[in-house]
Amino acid sequence: MAKYPGDIHGQYMPLLLAKDHPELEVPGLMYIDLWPIAPPMLAVFHPDMMAQFTQITSLPKHPSLASEFRPFTQLNDLLNMSGERWKMWRGIFNPAFSVKNISSLMPSFIEEIDVFVDRLKGAAESGEILRLEDAAIGCTTDVIGRAILDVRLHCQTRKNELQEALRRQIALLWISNAPDQLVMALNPLRPFRMWNNNRIMKNYLRPHIERRIQEYLNGQSTGHNTILSLATKDFLSRRDSSGGVEVDERFLDIVIAQIKVFMFAGHDTTATALSYCYYLLSKNPSTLATLRAEHNTVLGRDTSTTRAQIATSPTLLNQLPYTTGVIKEALRLFPPVGSIRKGQPDFYLTHPDTGKRFPTDGFMLFSLSLGVQRAEEFWPRATEFLPERWLAKEGEQLHVRKNAWRPFEHGPRNCIGQELAQIELRAILALTVRDMDIEPAFPDDSPAVWGEKAYQVMEVGMITGHPKLGMPVRIKMRV
Repeated sequence: MAKYPGDIHGQYMPLLLAKDHPELEVPGLMYIDLWPIAPPMLAVFHPDMMAQFTQITSLPKHPSLASEFRPFTQLNDLLNMSGERWKMWRGIFNPAFSVKNISSLMPSFIEEIDVFVDRLKGAAESGEILRLEDAAIGCTTDVIGRAILDVRLHCQTRKNELQEALRRQIALLWISNAPDQLVMALNPLRPFRMWNNNRIMKNYLRPHIERRIQEYLNGQSTGHNTILSLATKDFLSRRDSSGGVEVDERFLDIVIAQIKVFMFAGHDTTATALSYCYYLLSKNPSTLATLRAEHNTVLGRDTSTTRAQIATSPTLLNQLPYTTGVIKEALRLFPPVGSIRKGQPDFYLTHPDTGKRFPTDGFMLFSLSLGVQRAEEFWPRATEFLPERWLAKEGEQLHVRKNAWRPFEHGPRNCIGQELAQIELRAILALTVRDMDIEPAFPDDSPAVWGEKAYQVMEVGMITGHPKLGMPVRIKMRV
């Protein structure tokens, strides 16, 4: 890793090893001994072998995930739950994350996206270099706030108590080996600060949850079908039908834990994906032209009517297949992170071509999305940004291979919020790309990885990959 920039994200490591040492003849996976920094890793980047432990058999999450999340959610979240408990809560939240329900919330999302658009226009007028990811994070946080609570958090225009506590808590959770981070980990005040952040978030969220409970008990309309209102209704209806589910402090703790994880995942990875969409479009003018042409065809050439069209008819966003391809290509080339599972004594991975079996016991199985999604073996013209591949039919050269695209993972433990993320991204692109040019503005001496100055880095307190320097950009309004 010393050959590369010091802030490069850790998910690059197995792929860099495989590329730098072809003599290893990597058979779609790699055993890596990371002691004493991390548990022994089995990094897997063959799509069919990844499917063996996430889809065909869904192995349990690795214990290191629980140790990271325990101070944050006390493991009361879908990411760390397992067995029947996970199944029940996944069933409670699934309807709220359906395409139909998310689309019904689009008018409120548009209000938050308007603020983001105004921020970009302001940067164009002032000529400033904007940290695009910061602006995007504010927008995606406000959108997830509307989706969950139907509350305007105003994170794009001022500090919000909930968001600030969430940000501070995340920064305290994941510790790197940098000296300042190790000092933070040993700080005797760290446990108190984490407790206080949790207290602030609970005090902020609790009244919203209690209000939804009372609305249900009183038979009142809950207004918009937010994630919280639908989940509360589902949970309480199960209680009424079975008589065995209590609404108590435990219920409140679980719902608060779920909301915290939804907010973390819902703003972080979506903002990063949006940043990479703009970055890749700026580097591929013909692709950008095709994207704009699709928007003209579906939404009309008059961009002043786009906002009202989407708010009134959110299903128009489902008629943008090329836009969906742009988003999927950005996530293919720059996935946020992979999934980690716990190897088992009696569980072996089998190479689909050779039949060779690989033991997993004692290893952290890492589903390396970055590796499989850039592999020439599985992706024709793998390093190119080609949204057209998502329009290719079976039998055509660019047709996407089964199991090879995994930014949201597959199987029963896939990302519950993937439809929300993609609908949100389509809406933001539809409201911006025809009115402005967004160009990367990295310093001339900025380092590059594989020719990309926007390579993914490990931000302090984050486990997902983020664009270098927060994706600095210049924005120009189009005439």
